[in-house]
Amino acid sequence: MMKKSLLFCAVSLAGTAMATPFTGNDAESSAMGNTGVASASPQNAFQFNPGLLADYPDNVDFGLTLPAIKFFVDDSNGFIDSASAFTDEGGTWDQFQTVDATALQDAVTNITPTLDAIAGAGGDLEQIQQAVTDLENATTEAQAQAAIDDLNTASASLSTNADTLDSDTTTVNVQMSNLNGTATSAQNDLEGFTDKPVQLGLGIDLLNVAIPSERLGMALSLSTSSTVGTSFRIASEDLDPVINLSADLTGFTAESTALTTAVSDLADANAELTAHFNDRPNPEDDPAAYSVWTDELEVRRQAVEDAATDVQTAQTNLQTYNGANGTITNGEITIGTIEDPQSEIDIVGANISEVGVTVARKFVIQGEEVAVGVTPKFQSINVFEKTIAFSTYEDELDSASSDPVGYLTENTTMLYRVNLDVGVAKTWDFYGRARAGLAVKDLIPWTLESDSGTELLIRPKLRIGGAHETKFTKLALDLDLTENKPLKYGVPTRYLGLGAEVNAWGHAALRVGYRNNLSVEDSHVLTGGIGLTPFGTGLDISAWAKPASFDDWTTIIQDAGASVQFSVNF
Repeated sequence: MMKKSLLFCAVSLAGTAMATPFTGNDAESSAMGNTGVASASPQNAFQFNPGLLADYPDNVDFGLTLPAIKFFVDDSNGFIDSASAFTDEGGTWDQFQTVDATALQDAVTNITPTLDAIAGAGGDLEQIQQAVTDLENATTEAQAQAAIDDLNTASASLSTNADTLDSDTTTVNVQMSNLNGTATSAQNDLEGFTDKPVQLGLGIDLLNVAIPSERLGMALSLSTSSTVGTSFRIASEDLDPVINLSADLTGFTAESTALTTAVSDLADANAELTAHFNDRPNPEDDPAAYSVWTDELEVRRQAVEDAATDVQTAQTNLQTYNGANGTITNGEITIGTIEDPQSEIDIVGANISEVGVTVARKFVIQGEEVAVGVTPKFQSINVFEKTIAFSTYEDELDSASSDPVGYLTENTTMLYRVNLDVGVAKTWDFYGRARAGLAVKDLIPWTLESDSGTELLIRPKLRIGGAHETKFTKLALDLDLTENKPLKYGVPTRYLGLGAEVNAWGHAALRVGYRNNLSVEDSHVLTGGIGLTPFGTGLDISAWAKPASFDDWTTIIQDAGASVQFSVNF
């Protein structure tokens, strides 16, 4: 009946929790999929299930941790992946390197003199027209051959200048395409940063001392956990210069492409004129053929003149192009600046320090021994909140660097509360020891408010677990029955954890595990660790990460961390 009452009380208070996840700082549980409600060692029992302190074998007398340290990264929303896209091969940074502003400006500048050499006074077209006229007026074969030679010379010069013009317009096209691609990628990358918070966390068990006993198990614990989360909010108006440039570049590139096409058409018309010119029949041998050739010559000449006019028109359009958004004026690119940026970065840090005293003992209920434990604890809660505008970040940086303690204190809300953890455990002999556990952390709900008006809800967190243990092995399974919301950033958590351990008479251990956050998709995490504890004293190390190929490091660190602890057990 007592077990049923405890379970009913826990479920009725649990609801939807908004607090830190149900985790521990120790390396042993971290290596085994964050399990511990039925499997934690004595010095770690206070973190998972205080009832365990009255449910260990008689040969377990003492446990000490001094200290345990855990560091973790929570990038479940993919901020680091979005940021790395900027610097990845082929990303925005690489695209930016392909933009040669000097080559672009030189190409645009060189178009005018090259076009003057083709269509200006004394230019190639004028020389070609004069050669055609000279040929038409030639009265001797020598005069005709001289006109043909002049036309070939002018035609060769036009071909050379057309190639130069084509090279310059191609450079303009390439650089415009590179610049446009860079602008588009920059826009996408900046939008990808928005509302993708990332968290860093540090947990430390400064001192855990446990004395297990069926009559009266006791423990003293002193721990602290800190989390810092940041989130960028890129204002849409701050992207306007990039968006406007991209839109104007589309029109500018179209004009440059039109010029390239016109130059190509001019080169083709010139080649056809030259070929026709050099295919001149002898007027004395075949007057009729010569007459036809003369008519076709005029057509070819006019085609060259028309093509040159098209080139001049395309050049004028390019060099006088004005973008609708004002980033290109008369063919000159001017990237706008943001006078008053509206984008912001939110920084939220929380530190929860706890001092707890655990007491536990076994009760006989309807003929069954059940271990029950409680941990009254004092909590110091410090919440740092600051929204920094991009427009004032220099002032904020100066303020923080000149008086870091004052800056931190000014933006921190300090709160103090008491709370209670409750846990029960039951063991059966079954090819070793089989145990079931139930625990509720933060049984007393609190609704707190920071100085900036943000609500901080501390709600009960309920978890069940099972374990089986022999002299050389341990298996564990834990499941959160409540969904635990983050303090502000991060993702909600409802963990399912599996863990296994193989040990060598307690002197060394190899641990593996699996953890899945049932509150979000694709939240699989693999865990592992080792323990080197000869004669019960030594070091435990663990690490965890999302499974992915080693070159996909941004996925691996979306949920990753490590823990190390020094412990004594006997």
